[in-house]
Amino acid sequence: MRSLRFVGSLAVGLVLLGTFFFVTGVAPAAAQEPTVIGTFALVKYVCSADIGATGGTVPSTCVDANDPNGANVPVLAAGSALSFLYEATYTCPAGSVCTPINPISVTIADNQLPGIAPAVYGALQDGTNTGVIDPTDSWLFVVRGQQAIPLTNAVTLPGGGPIQGCANVSDGDGARPTYVNSAQITGPSVSNTDVAAYCNPFPLPTAVPPTAVPPTPTPIPSTPAPVPIPEPITVVLFGTGLAALSAAMAARKRTGK
Repeated sequence: MRSLRFVGSLAVGLVLLGTFFFVTGVAPAAAQEPTVIGTFALVKYVCSADIGATGGTVPSTCVDANDPNGANVPVLAAGSALSFLYEATYTCPAGSVCTPINPISVTIADNQLPGIAPAVYGALQDGTNTGVIDPTDSWLFVVRGQQAIPLTNAVTLPGGGPIQGCANVSDGDGARPTYVNSAQITGPSVSNTDVAAYCNPFPLPTAVPPTAVPPTPTPIPSTPAPVPIPEPITVVLFGTGLAALSAAMAARKRTGK
C-alpha cells in the first residue's frame, strides 16, 4: 500500500514539474541543446582614409557601400588612402548554448585582396568583456595601408572587374568603372559574405601606353675628307731678283748639281 502511495506521489510530482517547465520555458540542463557553433553576420565597410590598426567603433570615413550603384558609394581619387573594415556579429540559435569564439580563429578572405588577411581591429560590442566573441558580440577586423586603384576599362582586378557602377553617386557624373570586392568570413563551420564598392572621380584616369622605343639607326660609314691639293704658286721676279736667280742657275749648271 505504501509503495502505491509513493508511486502516486512521484507521478504527481513529475506532472507538476513538467507543468512548471512548460509555463516558465526553463528546461533542465539535461534537456538543453548541446554546445554548438553560432552564426556570423558580416558587414564590410570601405573607408576613405587610413583608419589605423585598432579601434572600438566604425570610423565616420567608413561606409557600407554594398550596392555598386548606391548613392553612398565613395568616389576616391586614384592613389588616395584606403582601408577596409569588416564587422562580424555572432548569434546563437534560440534554445542553444553557443561556444565563444576566439577572434584570431576567424578567417576573412577578400576576393580583390588575395593573400592579405584582415587583422583584429577591436570589439565593437563585447557584452561580457571576455576578449572572445560571445553570442550577440560584434568584432571588427581591418585591412589598411591600401590605395585607391586607377579604375579604367583596361584594368584587370584580381577578383574580376571593374564593373559599370556608381550611377547614383553624389557627384552626378553617372556610371563609370567601379571596384567591387566580396569578403567572406569563416569561423568554425560557419560563414557569411558581403561586398563593398568605390569608383574614381571624372575625368577618369587613362591607361598610359608603353613608351615606344625608336629603332636604332644603321650607322653610315663616314667618308674621309679629301686631302686638299695646293694650287701652284707663280713667283714673278723683277730686277735684282731675276738677275740673282739667273746667276744661281748658271752656277748649278757648272757644278753639275
